[in-house]
Amino acid sequence: MRNFFFLIIIIVAFSCQNNKKENIVIEKNNEIEKIVECVILQDSLNVFKNDSTAIPLSKQLKKLKVYQLDLNAKTIPPKPANGIYLNDLFYYKLDVAFFPKKDSLKILAQNNVLKTYTINSSIAKKILMTTFEEQKMKSENNLDASFLYLTIPIISADNNKAYIEINEICFGNCGWGKAIYLEKDNGKWKIIYEDELWVG
Repeated sequence: MRNFFFLIIIIVAFSCQNNKKENIVIEKNNEIEKIVECVILQDSLNVFKNDSTAIPLSKQLKKLKVYQLDLNAKTIPPKPANGIYLNDLFYYKLDVAFFPKKDSLKILAQNNVLKTYTINSSIAKKILMTTFEEQKMKSENNLDASFLYLTIPIISADNNKAYIEINEICFGNCGWGKAIYLEKDNGKWKIIYEDELWVG
């Protein structure tokens, strides 16, 4: 009988652990959708189907890996491809504090969470959507393959700050990329700063 009760306790504990993980993933997904909507609307991205000049937006968000800087390096290395240095998340405009340094481990841990993400918000129905594969195929067939993509947001431990990048890819010698810093204001996401990353 004692073994039976012990088994029940283990099953209940395991079930609670799984429910907690599922709730964290659902909560994180909701935040990602809100951040994506905020960027689309506040940055006035030209991605809506009703505009004949709309640029398609990839429905897949790209993973942005966070790297630690080598403190022994003699020079600051260039920004890593498909990534960002942890130190670059602590400030914007070089000296304005953004993510708190105490969030370092949480931010690095996000490298192992949500390696892929597909936009699934209500606004998606109004947007001209595409995929990396569709655009690559267009490019290989010498068709216009210009499109935008967003990265999976990096979110602070308190869920009040986020960093995301947006890029336009043309499969040629054109395009651009920019960093977007967001903060919650009365429970709603708001862009507080943008910074040009590259122009091709």
